Amino acid sequence: MTVSPNRPLPGATAKGAHLAQGFMRDRSEPSTMRALLIEGGGVRSAFAAGVLDALTDEVEPFDIVAGTSAGALLGAAFLAGQHGRSARVLRDPACRAAFGRIGDFLRGGDLVDLDLLYYAAEALEPLDAAALCAHPSRFFVTLTDVESGAGCLIEPEPDELVDALIATSALPIAVREPRRLRGRRWLDGGIALPIPVQQSIELGATHIVIVRTRQAGYRNSGRSGRLAAPWFDRHQPALAEALRNRGDVYNAMLDLIEAPPAGISIEQILPRRAPACSRTGGTDVDVVRDHLMGMDAGRTWLTEQRLRGR
Repeated sequence: MTVSPNRPLPGATAKGAHLAQGFMRDRSEPSTMRALLIEGGGVRSAFAAGVLDALTDEVEPFDIVAGTSAGALLGAAFLAGQHGRSARVLRDPACRAAFGRIGDFLRGGDLVDLDLLYYAAEALEPLDAAALCAHPSRFFVTLTDVESGAGCLIEPEPDELVDALIATSALPIAVREPRRLRGRRWLDGGIALPIPVQQSIELGATHIVIVRTRQAGYRNSGRSGRLAAPWFDRHQPALAEALRNRGDVYNAMLDLIEAPPAGISIEQILPRRAPACSRTGGTDVDVVRDHLMGMDAGRTWLTEQRLRGR
């Protein structure tokens, strides 16, 4: 099928509308804009956490940093300069208790308790929101609008940061109640906007670095989205359709990465093997192994950049 671009939300303001004209850069400008995009993947993001820890304090600030789901949480800690925080959160028993809550789910609660995860992480090591907001990079998160099924890239205001980070991580079914922000209801950005490559180009990015949590050659079969879609057919039909199209949207994004427009450079930092962690879990040893793999991949990328004189 032909995948059409995600639609801007009705009534969206310039601050946060993913195609807002106020964000668009004149493509005739010769200057370079650098973007760092971080894929989600739940606990599998331990790899991406390692990559970002390797890059902390080692690269010039990116103009744009954008994350999806767990990738947004990692990006926030990266911009806050909190080296190792993401790995410590993934390894902390109180934080890990937020995942796989089968008993709660069977009683009508959430399979993944995002509020518990947030407050446990804050108790372990508070996110330095002041440092994040003061960073020269612009920080964006991806969200999926429940009513329209559209993906959206927003730049959260300081008082929206917590809600935006929780909303982008709200997996359908695993989290029963969508999160409210800016008068709308949202779920995980990975449904309709897995990695905002096209949106970053539209914002003016000319050199894009993507931290992936999937190996080279991965393609999305769309099976999980098709299985989840009937859950929403009756009350959120647009969201159900977005879930059915998820595999096509993801693979179209991969096509863009592999064949970007003229004048656009895209690099990927990928795991050399399948991460030991899954989306919803992994042992402490698994988290450490994946984090170390990410550290190694990040350092390799830095070495390659230096050899190229960048």
